[in-house]
Amino acid sequence: MFAAIIVTFVISFGPGDDAGCSSSAQNYAASVNGELITTSEFRFSYSNMYDYYQRIFRDFNNEMAAQYKLSEKAMDGLIGEILLAQEAKSLGFKVSDEEVRKEIMETPYFQQNGAFDRDSYNKMVQFTLNTTVSDYEHKVRLQLLSRKLRSFLFQSIDISETEVLDEFTSSDEKMDAFVYSILESSLKDEIKNKIKDEISDDEVKTFLEADLTKVKLTFEDNVSKYSKKDGSGQTLFEDVKVDVAKDIMLKDKIAAKMKLDSEAVFTAVKENPSITTEDISKKFPDWNISRKEVPGVVKNAKFVQGVGFSPKFVEKLFGSTEPGVLDSVFITEEGNHVIAGRIKHVPADMEKFEKDKGNIKERLKTTKKAQILENYVDQLRDKATVSINENFLKIYSSPAQAE
Repeated sequence: MFAAIIVTFVISFGPGDDAGCSSSAQNYAASVNGELITTSEFRFSYSNMYDYYQRIFRDFNNEMAAQYKLSEKAMDGLIGEILLAQEAKSLGFKVSDEEVRKEIMETPYFQQNGAFDRDSYNKMVQFTLNTTVSDYEHKVRLQLLSRKLRSFLFQSIDISETEVLDEFTSSDEKMDAFVYSILESSLKDEIKNKIKDEISDDEVKTFLEADLTKVKLTFEDNVSKYSKKDGSGQTLFEDVKVDVAKDIMLKDKIAAKMKLDSEAVFTAVKENPSITTEDISKKFPDWNISRKEVPGVVKNAKFVQGVGFSPKFVEKLFGSTEPGVLDSVFITEEGNHVIAGRIKHVPADMEKFEKDKGNIKERLKTTKKAQILENYVDQLRDKATVSINENFLKIYSSPAQAE
């Protein structure tokens, strides 16, 4: 993703209101060791990134941009490019005037009928990019310095045959599986209500005496949940502490029941791997549990239907190639209890490997480049003086922002 973002910046440093060190401070979006990123420059890069995501996600909008922290990604990309350019200069890399001229003449924005057009260049820089020719060329020089340092960092990258084979098998080796998931939401409402009703006043009193701090913290984290429905005034902790305590106790009791019942479900499935959903429902009527068939889980999967995001579950699933129920209840990162089993293992198709290994090697190179670049920029940033105009960035951090 880091590499893809850089690729989308056709002009990585884009425009500036008054780019470079001569920029007016009031127009800056950030400063990197004294080099200013202007507001126009940021808008251009943000717009490029927004367009990129729209090509990937058909329904991409401002709300999703805020969730993906697109403004932070755009800013980090610009800061990273300047840091690389500054480091390249300190290491002795140079960019000639001829290299700057060639880069500009080959930029599609400034061409007419496949050839550089000076009139188009001047108009684009002045009116569309909202900067001067000298300031724009300063940014191009920085871009080329950054590019030279990246090439230097990447020249020794190599991918071994073992890495390529591991990557291929991880993406082509598959497992057909089945899953029973027991979640808090799987417990039927009438059972939840029954458990809650069975919590006595004495239990609540004892709990409050023993865990008052926990109850207060829970209330503070969920004030809106316990606020007065009629909006008649501020909700005080003393008024709702019993309700908060009951909710905590209910959650604990459900968790205990989930653990106990999931072990019983595991035993039932272990004894009869082909047990039907109907039989499970009869044995465990308090829960809504159904068997999910999950075909074609690949070895490097991060998400599994019915389980959620859990690389550890996938690792456990591929712990053996033999069909059968996994050796214990698996508890996900979210606290869900999963009973699962292997139906069929499908080994990687080695005939495809010879055809695909070239593409796999290039993909691994791209990934390794992104990792090297990200780590290198992080190290530079730790030593740099970076100032971000947070008030300006807030405009783009809200779902209500203008595209």
